[in-house]
Amino acid sequence: MSNFRFSPNSNRAHLIDWQPWTPETFARAQDADKPVLLSISAVWCYWCHVMDDTSYSDPDVQAILDRDFVAVRVDNDHRPDINSRYNVGGWPTTAFLTPHGGLVGGATYLPPDQFLAMLSELKEAYRADKPQLYTQARELLHRRREQSRRFAAGSEMDPGLSDRIARTVAGAYDPLNGGFGEEPKFSNPGILRFVIHMLRTTGEDFYAAMVRKTLDQMAGSPVRDTTDGGFFRHAAQADWSDPQREKLLEDNLNLARCYLDAWLLLDEPRYRAVAEETIDYVLGQLYDPAAPGFRGSQGAHSAYFALSAPERMKTGPPPPDPSCYISGNGLAAAVLLDASWKLGREDLADTALTVLERLHEMSAQNVFSHVYTAEGPGEGPAFLADWVWLLTGMVQAHSSTARPVYLDRAVETARVLVDKFFDSERGGFFDIEADEQALGHMQVREKPLAENVAAVEALVRLYQVTRNEDYRQLCEVTLSAFVDTYREQGEFAAEYGLAIRLFKNPVVEVTVEGRPGDASCRDLLQAAARLPNPNLDIKTVRTLTDDSRARAHVCLDTVCLPPVDSAGALAEAVSALSSPQASPFDDILRIFPVA
Repeated sequence: MSNFRFSPNSNRAHLIDWQPWTPETFARAQDADKPVLLSISAVWCYWCHVMDDTSYSDPDVQAILDRDFVAVRVDNDHRPDINSRYNVGGWPTTAFLTPHGGLVGGATYLPPDQFLAMLSELKEAYRADKPQLYTQARELLHRRREQSRRFAAGSEMDPGLSDRIARTVAGAYDPLNGGFGEEPKFSNPGILRFVIHMLRTTGEDFYAAMVRKTLDQMAGSPVRDTTDGGFFRHAAQADWSDPQREKLLEDNLNLARCYLDAWLLLDEPRYRAVAEETIDYVLGQLYDPAAPGFRGSQGAHSAYFALSAPERMKTGPPPPDPSCYISGNGLAAAVLLDASWKLGREDLADTALTVLERLHEMSAQNVFSHVYTAEGPGEGPAFLADWVWLLTGMVQAHSSTARPVYLDRAVETARVLVDKFFDSERGGFFDIEADEQALGHMQVREKPLAENVAAVEALVRLYQVTRNEDYRQLCEVTLSAFVDTYREQGEFAAEYGLAIRLFKNPVVEVTVEGRPGDASCRDLLQAAARLPNPNLDIKTVRTLTDDSRARAHVCLDTVCLPPVDSAGALAEAVSALSSPQASPFDDILRIFPVA
């Protein structure tokens, strides 16, 4: 058996002479003058399992691959950088490359007969028309390079940009079933997060209807697993039916955050229940205390999900991916720290800080790999997303605990992030570090919008704490690098619109001082979560005594007000402090008269 990851079902895919993605593998292909078959799989992917069980277990397929190709196996979750450059439409990806890494063509799932036919065609094309294949591959690589150069700072950020994105999101909304787009229907928590933000800041009924319809439909549909907990990755139908039953860590964390925010904003207890159940699923099924960390996914094992609920309870759920990923665990820490205060559950904060400590240890010891397990860190690289979400977790840890050590770690993480990934010539962050040995499309360092937006959100919050203008300038040039291209993302530019609103508006900082779970603390947190200010930063400080009532401190830039201890006083204080019409000092005296 090899060290590659295959379907958990009985199969013979491991008998193929699989090779890892390394310079040595491609040198071997060049020496043998053979094309490369690149298989990109995922441990959670149902059709990847089917292809292992059928096509890659077929003796004829195995024979032609071992004789006429160099077969390379890549796991999507371990190497998202390779996946982003060579995925040809989904998982599994079956791509054909030149021995130098140039992309020739490819497909997704291929049953044995179709796969054999395609292998024979590629073998013959490589033999008879190799120069043409290389020419096509070079043209694709050139096109990719040109595409990557379009992301450059300089264009002005129009104040109406977020409104245009909001209209695009509204156009993608499905009023019949909730959610965005048609089938297959994905939960798209990033879009939901933007809509919740727009509801909070505008109060418009249309946004409330979008949030309620989407959250209610998902929670009541087969895409939610009411037996084991959590949400499946997507559904085949627009009405959320016929789910594809893999569960991803990041989807469930982000959905829990959306339901939690909607509960506080709309005062709907059922949303709190869904959020807490989803968090409990993540803790119960994906957390590995030995790592410590959260595994990346739980696979779609059709035999298990064909059982009735009582039978499923007896059998036990499918095993999770044994690997933890830095990016997902940084997100987990941030979400759980925020949820700890809002739900009054100190266990969530304890777990989050334990995970953050492990991530910090790996970064401090210079063994920071995208993948890690209880046995230790992996050997592969770390990516932009890993450093961004580590930064996000550290910033949230400082916000949730007020401990200076987390601010120190956040500052150090930001330094590494900029050194390794920032494009000092054109603005924005690359997804991978520079690598002189990179092959094929890996030579092109790209700037994914989602990770750049996450970087901006973290750096905006870090600027607000440190007042270091360097962070603000990084945010500005990063956001401006996407002004000319964000429209290509359609509704998926939603979080870019949110980041623009955070950057363009002054921060209103609300620090709630109290005890997690205390009723007065919860009331103030809920009141803070309903404030309409676009750039709202809610922080928490633990009260050491048991008899003190929760209080909230409000600051706008360098102007801070005396503490308040009721929801009404908090809303009034923020309104007065944010008002551009009157002197802030007059408002302060009006609300808090001097005796």
